[in-house]
Amino acid sequence: MKAPCATYHRVSTRDQDPKLARLELRRAAASRGLRVVAAIEETGSGARNDRPGLRRVLELVTSGRVAAVLVWKLDRFGRSTLDVLANVEAINRAGATFIATTQGLEVGPRASAMGRVVLTVLAAVAELERETISERTRLGLQAARRRGRRPGRPKGSKDIKPRRRRWAVAP
Repeated sequence: MKAPCATYHRVSTRDQDPKLARLELRRAAASRGLRVVAAIEETGSGARNDRPGLRRVLELVTSGRVAAVLVWKLDRFGRSTLDVLANVEAINRAGATFIATTQGLEVGPRASAMGRVVLTVLAAVAELERETISERTRLGLQAARRRGRRPGRPKGSKDIKPRRRRWAVAP
């Protein structure tokens, strides 16, 4: 019988299409002989560690219902080094394996020291990327203000797109 696993993918905005990641995660699970019991996707910032989909993944792991968690890329799992490391450690303490498919990263309960170093470096790079994007955005807004522009939606405009987070569990 195939071991159960959960896939997790996060996109930052509703405009992003998770279809490619969804297919890759299913292929990666099948190639490892894993059975996907929960495919969790959500929209929201990776800087936050209290995302509902992420909480659901960790619940599945700690309850022993999955043996592995597959993500497309480490930065889709989280952008804070400390949060990523703490969440992967929780997965490992529960006896499950964490796999970032496109990066060839697999960290399980008996992971090597090198696997943990690679995880730490990739998590730090994801956090650096998030900080860099934030800094560039802040500098761009400051430059626009200096040029007399007022960034953002015009006052009183209606927002067409809903801004609520979403997450779903699919078999």
